Formats: sequence, structure tokens, C-alpha cells
Amino acid sequence: MADELTPMMRQYLAIKREIPAGAILMFRLGDFYEMFGEDAVRASPVLGATLTHRNNLPMCGVPYHAINAYLAKLIRAGLTAALCDQVEDPKTAKGLVRREITRIVTPGTVTEDGLLDETANNYVGATKGHALALLDLATGEFLVEEYASDAKLREALEIVRPAEMLAHDANNEWTFSYDAALDCLTRHFNVLSLEGFGLSDKPDAVGAAGALLYYVGTTLHHALGHVRRLRLQNAADGLVLDGGTIRHLQLLPGGDVAKNASLLGVLDVTKTPMGARTLRNWIARPLARVAGINARLDAVGALVGNRAALGQLRGLLAGVRDLERLVQKVDAGRANPRDMRALAASLRPVDEIKAAAAAVPDALLAACAARLSGQAGLVDLIDRALVAEPPVLLTDGGFIAPGYNAELDEIRALAAEGHQWLANYQASEQARTGIPKLKVKHVSTFGFVIEIPKGSVALAPANYERRQTLTTGERYTTPELKAYERKVLGAQDRAIALEQALYRELLAAAAAKTSEIQTTAAALGELDVLLAFADRALAAG
Repeated sequence: MADELTPMMRQYLAIKREIPAGAILMFRLGDFYEMFGEDAVRASPVLGATLTHRNNLPMCGVPYHAINAYLAKLIRAGLTAALCDQVEDPKTAKGLVRREITRIVTPGTVTEDGLLDETANNYVGATKGHALALLDLATGEFLVEEYASDAKLREALEIVRPAEMLAHDANNEWTFSYDAALDCLTRHFNVLSLEGFGLSDKPDAVGAAGALLYYVGTTLHHALGHVRRLRLQNAADGLVLDGGTIRHLQLLPGGDVAKNASLLGVLDVTKTPMGARTLRNWIARPLARVAGINARLDAVGALVGNRAALGQLRGLLAGVRDLERLVQKVDAGRANPRDMRALAASLRPVDEIKAAAAAVPDALLAACAARLSGQAGLVDLIDRALVAEPPVLLTDGGFIAPGYNAELDEIRALAAEGHQWLANYQASEQARTGIPKLKVKHVSTFGFVIEIPKGSVALAPANYERRQTLTTGERYTTPELKAYERKVLGAQDRAIALEQALYRELLAAAAAKTSEIQTTAAALGELDVLLAFADRALAAG
């Protein structure tokens, strides 16, 4: 049976054996992700894709450029999707194109736009003993906490409600062991010990955090470069409320409590997704220390007393997109040109926000302002590199701005001049042959050709090489047309390849600022909540 399989199907089955049982393997073939066998049968009704058969093998496919919409359908149906991509250029591959699993998308590791609630974190979690580790892959937030009892741990899980929990069983027992988890964490953070994270005497916390990081990064193949910190939460810093308390006090929406009837609904006039998530977390985990509570009260009081600054800051924040999730895409190398434009637009007002917040006399606001960095150099680079309204896809070019790269401008000029060359060549050939209806055009199967109507074929010069016979005439080529084709088509390919190379450099420059942008995003989220509190205080009189 194995001998009867094509090389491609043998590759497919080998990769299928690498992924978790039950995952749908989406196998990239050209411009489509294809599914075969039982995967196709399960996925086709969920995706709305037509189920077909080839050699009695069920199959279905979806276009790669719309993959986010199809992933959303699979995740909402409770399925796991394994994306297998071509990792070498099919044009230069010798034999079968090499393919690899690039990531496995589960409910807790979704990062795609449209699949997430921007007002709430999407955690994947793991527990060991009374320790709980949580990772929000879309923002890079990674935290761990130890609780006093099973009951307290259950209360925390009821509040956080991770989208996915890593099972602790015989198959992954070793990843929860202290030595394996310690090795995973120290390698990832490039440190010799976890003392700086406060975890040197917390083996269960280390086990849960290390196993979770290994699961997301190694088992599911997700990029984790943007996960730059591991925060140890201290139970004494905040109140851990049980689900009954939250429902009784109507703190958060859920069950029969609508958002507008909850405390969150009353207070949430935040301007940014970071602020909305921060507010939800502050309500779910109120401060327990008086100093922190008073610091927030003082900041809100200062803003209430300075309405001009309050209005200015809220107006500036309105232009800030989801920096945390944008920088995750950048660091993972999956940000498209429009994402980069959104990143620049979101960073552009930060320096003005920093100055306005620092001007309000308050210690907490000053601390928030000190953590802000507008990355003016990066914003300028993006503005110079990309056109104002770039396309989403990189495949056809057109996203690098004129004037950014001299070599690219020269190649583009060559391609643009080609249109005039074709018009001139057609006119000259019409005059030379005496055939007024002679046309020079490009066809997909033969490239550039000269087309002569049937009644004028006898007038074709001797140097015309016949390429195709039509019912309406003949198609020819000439040495000059062949040379032009090599020149122009080569220029177009070189231009697209150069644009893609320049874009990779731009992504790398932005990714180098990941930590600083994450710090800025967190500070903007906290500032946004304080501004929302001040706004609500004024509204309430």
C-alpha cells in the first residue's frame, strides 16, 4: 500500500504522524490548504468547503489568503488545526517541496484577528500542585502564582477561565518535572537561574510554567520570542474572589449578568484594547495593599482636577490600536504591511501622551509616563518604507514606497517603461508589415506574442516564429520580443523579491523593539484605566 502512494501523500502521512491526535492537518499545496481523509470529512461541513474525492480519498481545500476566517470556524467548533506550510520556494526546489508544521492552533493559542475578544485575555494554563501558570500568547503575558489550597486554586481558575488547560498525564509527565521545566525556562529567558523571577524556592510554580512553555513552543510550534517576562504573582497583593462573589456583586458580565448591568460595563469607557483588558483584570483581582489603592485614588483625583489634561489624554489614546497583539505578530514574523502601518500609527502619539501625563502632578501618572517610549525612529522608518495604504499580501509587491530604495526604483522604472516599449513595438511592426490589425499582447501560456488575423497571415515576415494557431489567426514571436520578455519579466520578479527582502528587514527592525513596545503597551493600558476612572467620577458628579 505504501508503495502505491505518491511522494506527496507519503510526505503528508509522515507529517500527520507528528501532530497531536485529533488535530486537523491543513496541508499547503500552492494557493490552498488541503485536507485529506478523515480530516476532510470532519472539516468540510465546518468550513463550508466542498468535499470531493480523488482515487476514493476524501479531500477538501480552502484558499491560503483567507486562512484566518477558516481557522475561526474550526476553533469555534472546538477543533484543533495544524498548519503545514511550504518552507522553500517551489520554483527552486529540487523534487518535492519541503513542508513543515509551522504552528498548531488550539483555543488557548489563537492569535488571529477576529478570533479573540480584544477586551479580555485569552489564556492557556497549566497546574502543578497548587501552582497555576498562565500564558496569553497573543500579548506575551506570562504569569505564575501559588495558592494556599485546592479550593483557592479552583477559585482562581473560575475567575480566569483559561480557554485551554494543559493536561498533566503520563505522556507529558517529564515536562512538569523540576529539572526539565527549569531547563526550558532558563534556556528561553537566557538566564542561569530563576532567582531573578522569584522562583528559586517554588518547584511547583517552575514545573507548571516550564511545562506550559514547552507545550506552546515545542509541541504546538508557536514562536515565543515575544514572551520576554515571567511574572510571579503574590497572593498578598490582591484579593482572590470566588465566582459566587463576582456573580453576587455583578462585577463582571457572565451567566445572567449582562455587561451593561455589571461593574465592568459601568466603568469601561477605556479607549484602547490594552486598557479594556487591564480594567477587567483590576476588577477581577482588586488590590489588597493600602499603598497601591491610595496611589490609584491620588492619580484619579489629579486627573479629575485637571480636565484639560484628561480630555487631551483620552483623545490621544483613541488613536492607539492593540499594541500588545500587534507586536506579537511582528516578533513572530507574521505581521503584514497593514499591521506595520497600524503599529506606526499607534506609536505616533505616544511621546505626546508621555509629555501630557508627566505634566500632571502625580507619582503614579509620572511612573506610567516614564515607561512610555514613542519609538520615533521606528515610526519614521515605517513611514518611509511603506506606501500609505499597502496591500495585505506580500506575493504581488506594491507595498514598499517609492524613494525608499534606489535599486527597487530602478527596477520598477524598467517595468513601467516596458508598457511604452510594447506600444512602440506594435506600431513599428504594423508599419513594417503593413498589417494594421497586428497586435502585441501577453498571454498566460506563451508570454508576449504578436497576433495576426487570419486574412493577413500571408504577410507575416520571415523572421516571425509561429507559436500558436488560432481559429481567428496566428500567434508569433521574434528575437526582439523574446529579449524584451526576459528583460521585463525578470525585472518584475526581481522587484517583488527585493520588496520582500526589504520588508523582512523592516520586520526585524520592529521586532528588535519588542520589549520596549510591550512596556509601553502595558503602561498605556494602566493609564487608560485611570483616565476612565476619572471620566466616570466626573460623570457621576
